[in-house]
Amino acid sequence: MKKTVLYTLSTLVLLSATTAFAADPKIPPAGNEHPALGKGAFEHTDSNKDGFISKEEWLARGDALFAEIDANKDGKITPEEMKAHRDTKRAEWEKRRAEHADKLPQAPASTPTVKK
Repeated sequence: MKKTVLYTLSTLVLLSATTAFAADPKIPPAGNEHPALGKGAFEHTDSNKDGFISKEEWLARGDALFAEIDANKDGKITPEEMKAHRDTKRAEWEKRRAEHADKLPQAPASTPTVKK
């Protein structure tokens, strides 16, 4: 059970980090930036700013995320709380994306047809 909870929290941290703190998609990661986390999430999780995320920092972020998702603070996350948190984060991400749509890379207007 404990391993399942830790795995779930770790997954949630990664998912939350990639949506809540997504790096600019036009700028490739450099230095100590983790491609899955992005610069903002890495810096947020690296609380002592030593350029690394320790196990303690990772677990602290997981604890903070658990507290954020556990809306009624009963020490348990229900599927409804999980969905509400995910929906909230998704709406925040979509709002930020819309605000910065002019800065995002655009897909080509049409895809050329390849002849065989």
